[in-house]
Amino acid sequence: MLKSFEKIKKWWRKVFPQEINLNPKYIRIFWGVIFVVAISLILTIDFIPNPIELEEGQVSRMDITAPRTITFVDEEKTNELRERAAQSVGRVYEEDVNINKNVKRDFSDYFTVIRDAKRELALLESSAEGLQDREEGLLENEEGLREDIEDLQENGVGRQLLEEEKIIARIIEKNPAVSDETIANLLISSEEELQVLEIEAYRLVDNIYQQKFTPEDLPKIKEGVTQELMALDISREHRLALADLLEVFIRPNMIFDEVATNEKREEARKKVTPVTYTVRQDEMIVRSGDVVTGDDIKVLEALGLLKPEVNFLSITGVIFIVLSLVAIASIYLQKYKKEIWDDPGKLAFLEVMVLIILVLAKIIDLIPAVNYFYLPYLLPVAMVSILVTILISTETAMFITVFISLMVALLFNSDYSVALLGFVSGLVGIFSVSRLSQRNDLVRAGFNVSGVLSLLVIGLGFINHLDNWWHIVGDLIMAVANGIIVAIFANGLLPYLENFFGLTSSVKLLELSNPSHPLLSKMVFDAPGTYNHSLIVANLAETAANNIGANSLLARVGSYYHDIGKIKRPYFFTENHMGRENPHDKLSPNLSALIIKSHVKDGVELAREYKLPEQIIDIIKQHHGTNLIGYFYQQALEENKHDLVEESDFRYDGPKPKSKEAAIIMLADISEAAVRSKNFSKTNQNRIEGLVRELIRGKLIEGQLDESDLTFRELDIIIDSFVKVLTGIYHQRIDYPENVLKEMKKADKNDKDSNK
Repeated sequence: MLKSFEKIKKWWRKVFPQEINLNPKYIRIFWGVIFVVAISLILTIDFIPNPIELEEGQVSRMDITAPRTITFVDEEKTNELRERAAQSVGRVYEEDVNINKNVKRDFSDYFTVIRDAKRELALLESSAEGLQDREEGLLENEEGLREDIEDLQENGVGRQLLEEEKIIARIIEKNPAVSDETIANLLISSEEELQVLEIEAYRLVDNIYQQKFTPEDLPKIKEGVTQELMALDISREHRLALADLLEVFIRPNMIFDEVATNEKREEARKKVTPVTYTVRQDEMIVRSGDVVTGDDIKVLEALGLLKPEVNFLSITGVIFIVLSLVAIASIYLQKYKKEIWDDPGKLAFLEVMVLIILVLAKIIDLIPAVNYFYLPYLLPVAMVSILVTILISTETAMFITVFISLMVALLFNSDYSVALLGFVSGLVGIFSVSRLSQRNDLVRAGFNVSGVLSLLVIGLGFINHLDNWWHIVGDLIMAVANGIIVAIFANGLLPYLENFFGLTSSVKLLELSNPSHPLLSKMVFDAPGTYNHSLIVANLAETAANNIGANSLLARVGSYYHDIGKIKRPYFFTENHMGRENPHDKLSPNLSALIIKSHVKDGVELAREYKLPEQIIDIIKQHHGTNLIGYFYQQALEENKHDLVEESDFRYDGPKPKSKEAAIIMLADISEAAVRSKNFSKTNQNRIEGLVRELIRGKLIEGQLDESDLTFRELDIIIDSFVKVLTGIYHQRIDYPENVLKEMKKADKNDKDSNK
């Protein structure tokens, strides 16, 4: 695996120019694009279906199962139900409140036209003889009245007849529906008879419109009117004329409202619940040898298995969602987790973790369904959450858990029960390892995941499978197995991930803090002064790191190993002299400086030999920065007054501290050494604080802290932390009185005599 990674790095350096290789921005973009493409492929591979050529009535030659869970609408049956619902809605009618008045007006207008016609005809007839004969002729030939008028027009009979024609034409034009017989009867009626007819017409209209009726009710209404007409004391001709007029002028007072009817029917259509069918993933649709039915075709069409074209719209939608989520993740890391954003190893680790869980999800998705066992509940999202918590941070693990849960929901066709289980199991895993102290805690985390998931699947089972308890039992088994998988794989993958991505877990750091570690044991015997110095530096660094929110465990363990290079030449360092002759007295300042500087290089070599994590090695490299070895530099200047002394020969090679933890260890190192060297007999907090503040101020001015991201506020907190610890170590002792000392000596002498 490591060899493959090295090959990728060599290929990258070969293909891309050096300025790109060394620029983290381009590296992030390159791997970010690969990350997005990989996720998109995993999520959209199902949108490229294998076309199946089947028709209704055809015999299937293979078993066809659903590649995913879908719920689709049966449009044909739904439309049928909607039309039934629409037709069941009756016609909507609106009452015409003015119809009584309007019908009476129609009667009034028509009788007015008749009266006007009678007057005009009377004037014409008064000027000619034979009016009575003509009236009788009209009565005898009432059915051919219109034909007579047409004959008169065609033959051009006298002016008088033409005038009569015009008068009668106006009557017909007023309402062509009135029969010729009725017109003739009205024209020969007297004024008194017309008044009686008009009054009876108004009375009948009032009676008719006392009730509401539609066009469908009109025949029944007219039947009632006929019965009322039979009771009237008028001539048969007038009764027929009035019946004809009522037939023409009476209309329903309930008017059909087509717009309102259509709206009601549309509402009825919308209220119809669509006929839906749910096909679960891996459910058998058509078995080999079965005749394909119309319903089978509907299911295959809904799944897109009969269409060879790629569903580009769905693919585009998924890609947009992936891009959005990746963009949000990038903004979060860049703004709130800059230490991760600037570290290609940590970024690559997060990307690989996401891809691993999505690949596992896709594999589970492709496995055929097993009765009563919902395999997606096996997905070990908590494994990723636990590993990210251990190797990076709790906050990052929570964010990645949410990110993965959303991606998993997409992959399993919006099955948010899987996303819910993944999210909750991830949170349980995070909380379980937030205070990890040993590898056995990972097993406990797995049990916690199993327990919480079991409760969740029982709850979901009551909702989804209450009718079949075996489903709940199957899901419960999946939940327990999930926690076991999480514990096994998190424990097994942790050391490999640490080595591959150059990350250090708290478990690894705790193992390194054990005094029985070979390097620490070697330091105890070969350089005891350095070991004691390292313990004090560890106390200082851990306290300060904890107070500013840095990694206190890393600061403590880094302090233990920061001076391991002194093991090779322990007696060349003051803390290990133990009354011996100082070997530097016989060496030149340049050689002494070279030996002092070499402990950094020797420390890195020892760290690599004992396979210490890169974070510890970085602290060893950086804990002196580019500081000047001032004592030997001044000695060189005094001994070589006439020769040029190169300052660079007396400076550490660096680099400067690049993390807060490395910077804290540098400051703790010089503070402890300085306070110890002063050998205060009557020390107090103010004197220590003044010395520490001056030392740290000097490093700040020299630029040794420029790359560590420490703020001035954090430096003040570090100073206060150092002063409290150092004051506790180098505090003033109380002098015993003389009489107490004499008693102690006497007691000691008596003890010796009794032991003889």
